[in-house]
Amino acid sequence: MKSRIAILAGLALALTACTTVSVASNPLQARWNGKTAGSFFAAYGPPLSDTAGSGGTTLYKWRGGFVKGKSCTVELTVNDAYIITNIRAVADRPDPKGGPSHCEKVLDAAGEAK
Repeated sequence: MKSRIAILAGLALALTACTTVSVASNPLQARWNGKTAGSFFAAYGPPLSDTAGSGGTTLYKWRGGFVKGKSCTVELTVNDAYIITNIRAVADRPDPKGGPSHCEKVLDAAGEAK
């Protein structure tokens, strides 16, 4: 009986750990998922807009990195603890030589994921 309770407790703990931050699938996510939105906005400036989402999340839209006609626009999904759970480039410019995109360079994510 005690082993069943221990197994259930371990399973419950494992499941709660799985729901906190989404898995990184690109350099922006590898760099920013799990970090505070405050650190992002302190480094790059305030968001353009914010929209309340479901489950206590907020969707922020940010734009910056204005260089020679280029800019970067991303959407950040932030949980109720103000932690970034997802970041997605909405407007970005790929490197014509196959290197990091403009957003990856601007948002310090160029060397995060290979």
